[in-house]
Amino acid sequence: MSDEVLVIGGGIAGIQCSLDLANAGVKVVLVEKTPTIGGKMAILDKNFPTLDCSICIEAPKMSEVGKHPNIELLTLAEVVNVEKNGEDYIVEIYQKPRYVTDECSRCGLCVDACPVLLKNEFDYGMAARKAIYTPIPQSEPGAYVIDIDNCLNKPPNYLPCDRCIQVCGPKCIDFFMKPKMIKKKVKAIVVATGFEVFDVTKIPDYSYGLHPDILTSMEYERLLQSTGPSGGEIIKPSNGRHPENICFILCVGSRDPRYNKYCSRFCCMYTIKEAVQTVEHGIKNVDILYMDIRAYGKGFDGFYKRAKDEGVRFIKGRAARVIPDGDKLKVRYENIGEGRMEEKEYDMVVLAAAAEPPPDLAKLANILGIELDEDGFIKTRPWRGKMIATTREGIFVCGSASGPKDIADSVTEAGAAASAALEYVKKKTWPKLEFEETIPAEGETRVGVFICHCGTNIAGVADVKWLAQEAAKIPGVVHSEDLRFACAGVYTKYIEQVIREKNINRLVVAACSPRTHLPVFTDAAIRAGLNPYLVEMANIRNLDTWVHAGYPKEATEKALDMIKMAVAKAKLLKPLYVVKLPVTRRALVIGGGVAGMAAAASLARQGFETYLVEKEDRLGGLIRHLDVIAPEGIRAQDLLYEMEREVYSSGVKVILNAKVESVSGYIGNFIANLSNGEKLEVGAIIMATGAKVYQPQGTFQMNGGNIITSFDLEQIFKNNNDLNAKNVVFISCVGSRYDSKGCSRFCCQVMIKQAIKLREMGKNVFILYKDIRTYSRKAEELYEKARALGVRFVKYDPEKKPEEAIKIENGLVYVKDELLGEEIGIPADLVVLNVGLVPNDEINPIVEQLKLSRDEAGFLLELHPKLGPVESMVGGVFLAGTSQNPKDVREAISQGLAAAAKAAALLAKDTIDKEPLVPRINYDKCTYCQRCAQVCTFSALRGELRKSLELISALCQGCGNCSAECMVGAIEAPGFTDEQIIAQIDAALEDRPNEKAIVFTCNWCSYAGADQAGIEKLQYPPSSRVIRTMCSARVSQKLILRAFEKGAAVVAVTGCWPQDCHYNYANLNTERRVKQVKKILEARGINPERLILHWNSAAESKRWAAKMKEIDELIKKIPREEIIESIQKLVGGKK
Repeated sequence: MSDEVLVIGGGIAGIQCSLDLANAGVKVVLVEKTPTIGGKMAILDKNFPTLDCSICIEAPKMSEVGKHPNIELLTLAEVVNVEKNGEDYIVEIYQKPRYVTDECSRCGLCVDACPVLLKNEFDYGMAARKAIYTPIPQSEPGAYVIDIDNCLNKPPNYLPCDRCIQVCGPKCIDFFMKPKMIKKKVKAIVVATGFEVFDVTKIPDYSYGLHPDILTSMEYERLLQSTGPSGGEIIKPSNGRHPENICFILCVGSRDPRYNKYCSRFCCMYTIKEAVQTVEHGIKNVDILYMDIRAYGKGFDGFYKRAKDEGVRFIKGRAARVIPDGDKLKVRYENIGEGRMEEKEYDMVVLAAAAEPPPDLAKLANILGIELDEDGFIKTRPWRGKMIATTREGIFVCGSASGPKDIADSVTEAGAAASAALEYVKKKTWPKLEFEETIPAEGETRVGVFICHCGTNIAGVADVKWLAQEAAKIPGVVHSEDLRFACAGVYTKYIEQVIREKNINRLVVAACSPRTHLPVFTDAAIRAGLNPYLVEMANIRNLDTWVHAGYPKEATEKALDMIKMAVAKAKLLKPLYVVKLPVTRRALVIGGGVAGMAAAASLARQGFETYLVEKEDRLGGLIRHLDVIAPEGIRAQDLLYEMEREVYSSGVKVILNAKVESVSGYIGNFIANLSNGEKLEVGAIIMATGAKVYQPQGTFQMNGGNIITSFDLEQIFKNNNDLNAKNVVFISCVGSRYDSKGCSRFCCQVMIKQAIKLREMGKNVFILYKDIRTYSRKAEELYEKARALGVRFVKYDPEKKPEEAIKIENGLVYVKDELLGEEIGIPADLVVLNVGLVPNDEINPIVEQLKLSRDEAGFLLELHPKLGPVESMVGGVFLAGTSQNPKDVREAISQGLAAAAKAAALLAKDTIDKEPLVPRINYDKCTYCQRCAQVCTFSALRGELRKSLELISALCQGCGNCSAECMVGAIEAPGFTDEQIIAQIDAALEDRPNEKAIVFTCNWCSYAGADQAGIEKLQYPPSSRVIRTMCSARVSQKLILRAFEKGAAVVAVTGCWPQDCHYNYANLNTERRVKQVKKILEARGINPERLILHWNSAAESKRWAAKMKEIDELIKKIPREEIIESIQKLVGGKK
């Protein structure tokens, strides 16, 4: 039995922390007070700066939590008591009843029957829900929940109502459920309770609540969301019309001593994101009122520029009042740039409300015995050099519980907290599912088909009895039967029994979505002794009866097609087995700065042999040259001493004065050759190689006298050297924020810290700036202190490089003050160039050998900007610190720890278990052309032209892209082979093919979008036949042409939007292939418009339904004769 760790809070930080711990072999108890995990991220429509669909990328993580054998998920639960007992914490958790058991099939009949209508909190009251409900379609746990306080059956005065009970087929509603008091013994605790939105009614001047068209930013998010109250349309709540102009007001409740003096950190960027989306919706007049634009993260400045280029108008100023005026809103504001008060009329106003501590955080802190800071967030301290420790031993914090953070920083801190908690864990375990394969897959194919009624969800539209009879006639089917609720426990046990009794070696279930219910039936297969990869589902609920309710005859015919397709594929399925790959359980950390030291020490504390290679003669990196770390005020040399001591005392094998000269291998098995002759064999590599300080050139070139950099000034402070200058001018953003270079994050707070020190020394200090980006905790307070001390701030043209906007001549600094509108000359005895960081080009050989990617600016590219900030595109190689992007000391340490958590999960076992979707290469067919290697986005295929090809199974993600690229059929994608997909195509088009479209989907987004259209009961014609693949990049030219050869009227290839692709932009190959096939069709005299490429996110249900309608209209326009002629042109061309 593993030691346990408690995680409190099920937002994205709590989710990621739990997964990092669980993947490292730790039993996790995840406590969430609401009915579902997901947190604020699940509410959002898109994420900045990539405009990823938020739920598309979070839902797989949520699902993983629900299925992970090492995670015990307790929703509707709260921690009520914590006591220390030796090395353990004894935790008491109070869990409210759900009143619905886990056998809930999410059919929705109870919701339809419930008479109670309430405001939906998830939509901030802008839509309704019932007393029995699921907060979001992707809720985890998936079972519905009863709001007992608003149910007619609320105790003790029951008003008998059993409508939900009467319609529930699986009988999973239980009003006799009782609350539970659960006691747990844990080694460590992580608090990830997130934030709450500031109550903007506290600012009466903004009139929130007095006019329906004044919204908070979170309410506006729900309008943008396609599953939100307006279906993704931006409408005025007051009258349902589209607004023509919108004003976004920043810093509502933030940076204001009356409410919250701190910066809420992410408001600028999500407002810019909302503004960009607003413009994309066709609303051209969009204004943002701001004080400073804090676009500090990776890609943020580029997104800010995009907003300006697309017409978003940025007005430097602060709103004084929002005045309702009939159906209009007047905004009175100070236009700082123009130096006057202005008033403008808008249709809507969106208030970017501050992020505040949750209202019950103080109560929780008291229970945990930890301290809060003066703003009410959890107070942190530097423990063993880590910045995520609370004031009590063994309790850590991540995400916005310690102060506002965006998703990427929350995910990084989640990994950091997991890494810290792992140091307390001694026993680890990975629960094994006992499985004895007793039913042979070879020999006669014996298919069992089970068709679910799902109450009336399926049986109320399709004739399930007839379907069962027709399915029995399909060759190879030895059993066909309809069941009331196939996923209910009693029926899954029955399916197991039939499998054993009739020796069924292929299982087909026609029911709901494989995305939610496939595990139910694979588990049943396992229990019966059948390989789980011999199970196939036909989604006749979400993709058929729910969306074709008005076409019972056609829906029944489509359901039969879908069953035939599932049987055709199932007969060709082969047993697959988890691939086990060996792991060298040692780690290599390259770079001995704060990120590298944090990573190495944490791994060593967890018991892993760890090498730390540093090119210099001492650890520390840039921190060695710092005086005081802003904004915390920690002395840099004290922190360095603490971190060095931690590295050496933990047993890290430190190798100084050495470089990694070459690296070879792959995940779990790398070989690194060092410049000192040593050869290291390791399973994981952490790239903590740092960055370089920008060296000014030209006009701003340092002269060793009165022009120095901020790093030079830091050395002066550190060494207590004299500073004779009376007048000091700082110039910010030198080497940052131009071309592809973004913000260097740490510079503003360092500059202001230095300015304060100079001011306290009696110097006259000027700061020339573009924007003041004091976004981190306590940094805004530094800014306020600097202004109070008399530091003078002068804004220069943010569109220009400082070298273009500022001149240094004869002891004066000349700059056009953007707020005064005129050029001024400032006396300067000393000019301090506030420089940023640039990529470290010394690591280029390693980067090339490991096939790592770089971003536009040259920093190492992470797997995903939000959910994979410390993972590289290459398995087993992780990123930490400024090698990935500029950041401050606290952030670098957190990223080092987060990288250590990822590495720990990899190194925790002797082998890596991989899903058996790794392709198989037929070397007798292979021509070694390397086309597959060229398109693999994970570098899993490597070779030499015409000579060799190697598949590195450990790196493969199973997308099937390589199989689609292979022109000779030498690569087979298990579970999605050409043979299996062709069988589905042929079965779908067996009857009246000219009336049908073959629609290929990816597993993640477009299929999920189709699912969601079903959940929302969006109606569209029943002409589409969906074939699911892992990625749209699996769809080859051969498969598309096969569909046309078999008479399909239309073929559609659908997938994620490229930026959402789960396989690192693999679907850009989809786009290329579809264009190639269009050319082939055109060359054969076939209308290329019959081939459609369509991107669809998981949340874009209405977009999916609209596209299916569009496809149906196109089918109706295509004469049967044209289709017959097309078949002849294609098939004839082969002869």
